[in-house]
Amino acid sequence: MSNATATALIFNDDTVVSATEPEGFAGFALRDGSAELRRLFLHALARFGDGALSYVPRDQQRAFVGVSSSIGERDVIFAPLIAGGRTLGVVAVLLDREPDEDERRELAAFCNVVTRILDTERALVAARRQSRDSQLLTMVNERLHKSLDRRDVLFGIVEGVRAAFSADRCFVYERMPDGEHAVVVAAAARGAATGAPKRAVPLDADLRKVFGGLTVRRDEFDGSDVYGTSARSAMALPFVVDGRVEDALVLAFDRPAGFDDADIAALRSLAFHVGLALSNARLYERERARRAQAESLERVVRILRDTQYVDEVSLVFVVTVSHELPLDCAAYALEGESLVRKAMRIREPRGFEPAMTVERSILEPFLVVDEPSDASLLPRIARDALFDGRDGVIVPIRMEGALWGCFIVRGADGGLDWPPEERATFFRTLGSHLEIALANAHAYERELRRAQERETLAEAARTILSHTAIGSLADVMSRLAGTLVHAERACVLRWNGERYAMVGSFGDGIDETIQASGIDLVHRAERLATIVRDERRVQRLIDGPGYVVIPLTQTAAGGGEAIDAFLLVGRSAGERFNRDELRIMQELGALLSLALRNLELYEAMGFANRALQESSSFKDDLLAMLAHDFKGPLTVILGYCELLLESSDERRDEIETVYSQTKRLVRLSEDALVLAQTQAEGFSLARTVVDVGAFVAECCNATAANNPRLEVAVPAGPIPVDLDPHRFRHVLDNLVSNALKYSSDQVRVDVFKDGDRAIIEVSDRGIGIPAAEQDALFTRFGRASNALDKGITGSGIGLYVARKIVEVHRGTISVRSKENEGATFIVSLPILGD
Repeated sequence: MSNATATALIFNDDTVVSATEPEGFAGFALRDGSAELRRLFLHALARFGDGALSYVPRDQQRAFVGVSSSIGERDVIFAPLIAGGRTLGVVAVLLDREPDEDERRELAAFCNVVTRILDTERALVAARRQSRDSQLLTMVNERLHKSLDRRDVLFGIVEGVRAAFSADRCFVYERMPDGEHAVVVAAAARGAATGAPKRAVPLDADLRKVFGGLTVRRDEFDGSDVYGTSARSAMALPFVVDGRVEDALVLAFDRPAGFDDADIAALRSLAFHVGLALSNARLYERERARRAQAESLERVVRILRDTQYVDEVSLVFVVTVSHELPLDCAAYALEGESLVRKAMRIREPRGFEPAMTVERSILEPFLVVDEPSDASLLPRIARDALFDGRDGVIVPIRMEGALWGCFIVRGADGGLDWPPEERATFFRTLGSHLEIALANAHAYERELRRAQERETLAEAARTILSHTAIGSLADVMSRLAGTLVHAERACVLRWNGERYAMVGSFGDGIDETIQASGIDLVHRAERLATIVRDERRVQRLIDGPGYVVIPLTQTAAGGGEAIDAFLLVGRSAGERFNRDELRIMQELGALLSLALRNLELYEAMGFANRALQESSSFKDDLLAMLAHDFKGPLTVILGYCELLLESSDERRDEIETVYSQTKRLVRLSEDALVLAQTQAEGFSLARTVVDVGAFVAECCNATAANNPRLEVAVPAGPIPVDLDPHRFRHVLDNLVSNALKYSSDQVRVDVFKDGDRAIIEVSDRGIGIPAAEQDALFTRFGRASNALDKGITGSGIGLYVARKIVEVHRGTISVRSKENEGATFIVSLPILGD
């Protein structure tokens, strides 16, 4: 087409690119490149054709008024560039006449080629952008797999984002805690690009919008502190994490219009995925922090579990918490109306130390609650004294329902970067474990103290047993009472019939304590309440400022109870005794009261024992005297009876009766004499070595000479034993005489050896002994009931005396018998060794 001007209009998303041939000539142009104006233009163009070429003479161009400024001058033929149902652009040819068919076909063919080229190019651009977007998302995922740390994720993506969008700089801003500044936490730049932003900048209008959740684009401007001084275009988008904007992504270009709408859409998609990645990183960091806190808490609890004393618990807790967590920690205990620091650990060398004491009234509102309180809520005086203006937490600690104290923690680096709800839960749990550890340690110390008290009281009880004098006992108990409760003085007052006199004391200034207590020493107290005035009653004792009065013994007097003695314990400076000390002294008073009572009983028992010993000695002396003095006259009577029996046959039966009864009296006197000797302290043996067989044969011949009913069997060889022949002869005489008396049949005496023992058996076939009465046979005055029934005379002391003599010879005597079948008495003696 001759003398024609062609203009190609290519429609992008938000702009229109145009080119005119020949260059320098004015072609067809739209007023602007807005999407709305393009829509109006295409709508007007549709009136002149069905999507193919549209010829619009100059007199019909009123439809394009407001759309283009170049109308009405020449005729125009429009060729739309349509691909896939979308209008990619329009070729407008200005000419002076209507083109013919050949020209139309050539123009249509040309536009088809251009359309295919544009469609292909746009597909390639879309593919490249899609690949870029995929690569960016892959990069974000890879960074997330490599590290879930938020800073690592941000550092890992800035260079990739900058290169993908051909930006000169890419950086991420994070809002500072003051809310008025932002700081760069990750940055990347092309080569040695200049005009980089400052490290920390005040929030300008653009950053406030971004941190408010909006996207900001700057197509043409002259740079700033936020984007860099050399920036000519830029865009900024928020990273939304858990519904909050915490970071802002900024791309800065040193050229105007360095991006388009597709880039912004892609960047928004990237920001969304990065927000998800940061959310995951946040969840991971929180979970890791929770796990680390749980592990730290477990270690703290494990260490506290092995700590036994209250002071050690405070120190171990503070050191362990400060070591496990990046925190400064201090523990305070309540003493009176002040909180006193018991333990502390500061991580910074020569760092700020919390105050040594803090008045309770300053912290009272924060100590009555069960929840941890933030340091920012404390009064300034307490915040400065404990936290030095830093972020921290104060946690009240209770023991057995009462306030014990508190512990404080503060960030060693100036802050506690924990979510408030997690911080409160963690320190509440930590405080609960500290309360448990303190309660256990307090219970252990209390039990240990009571065990020591019990041991001391047990030692006191053992000490009491070694004292038989009231003076020494009172001195020891006074000293023990003062030592147990850390008192300077103590004494024991006892009623002597006229007044309460001091029988034992410890320390100086006893008279001052007695005067302070107000005890009436002259009149005997009958009721505890009348002893002193203005007293504080604790069970069975009275205490006042600097003294305690403990009643020790009470006796009935005049229808009431009179107090015989007191334990008085005193302190200087009028300091009262606490409840545990009063309990100890009450137990000690009960022990001392029992000791005094035992001492009285001991004295009474000693008096009774002495009287009994005197009576027993008199009885033994009288018995020995009677037995000895009776034997002389009886011997004379026996002599005259023997003369009468030899010289006369008259009244022989009567004389024999007198003779036999006199012999019985002689035997009884001998038994009584031996019995008296065995009861006396001077009973002794004149031992000698004898052949027990020969000794037994000799004794039997002397006791029943020529008696045909007595048989004696002794071994041929000697059996040596160590015995007193005179006293042991009494044993054999008694056994043989009893056997002959209780039996009318044969009596046999056997001597034999059984191992290292010499055995003497005296057997008869008499009336025997009932089985139930055999154990009582060897007791004093023990006799069998069948002997009494048969009227057989006897004293019941012969076998008792025999047992005593055998036992002092280290031997034994026993009986084996069946009633009406006889009895066998067995004596066992140790054989003398080689």
